[in-house]
Amino acid sequence: MLNDLSMATLAEAAKQLGSNKVIMNSYVDYEMGKQTWFFSPNPNLDGATSKPRDFKPKKWNNLSVRQKMTIATLAGFGVEGKGININNKSHSLKLVEGYNKWQDNLYSVFWSDGGGKKWLCNVFVGDAIYLFNGTSFASGNKHYYSPNQIYYNHSPLKKRESYKDVEIGDIVLFGETHMEIITDIEHNWIADDGFCSIGAGRPNKSEMGIEKCDGFFSDNTREIDNRNHSYYYL
Repeated sequence: MLNDLSMATLAEAAKQLGSNKVIMNSYVDYEMGKQTWFFSPNPNLDGATSKPRDFKPKKWNNLSVRQKMTIATLAGFGVEGKGININNKSHSLKLVEGYNKWQDNLYSVFWSDGGGKKWLCNVFVGDAIYLFNGTSFASGNKHYYSPNQIYYNHSPLKKRESYKDVEIGDIVLFGETHMEIITDIEHNWIADDGFCSIGAGRPNKSEMGIEKCDGFFSDNTREIDNRNHSYYYL
């Protein structure tokens, strides 16, 4: 479960978000095309759907289409809920189980991307910012700013003039297509200085929400002076 809002730092919020397996698993299933929604703590996003206050299978048809789709997915019926029979006791029990899996403070977010935008690195950063200070890091369409929008200065983030000014809690852009939140800065004696970061939208789905760090035997992906990186702060 997520704690109350207002984390002490953005890095702390990112760590808490990354440890929430319900949210991270929903990111994975969305990115892999298994479902058409993901969980978010932010109710202000386009397509955000709230959990019903209570649930009785016999009132299934009183729910919104998106509430049905969320519960059906969590119950194992798939997002379309094909074959659900509310008069079947086994089906009713599964629907109740699905409803109970839906955390009270999370919203299922339905974004129609036409099979295109399926990487949620910006959603992770946006959700972490929401947990940090309660603001919605979103553009006019109520979608979180993308790495490309940030790179071309179409977001409220401020850019660091030098990598030497980078701080924990900054947002790092890898090129203009991927973004994560810096959780630690490593000052090395032999190798170049590096950083640790947390994010989503990684090719290896098992690394969703996991802190990754620069290392002596790693590539230079998280070396702080990497020319492919740019750094931003709130």
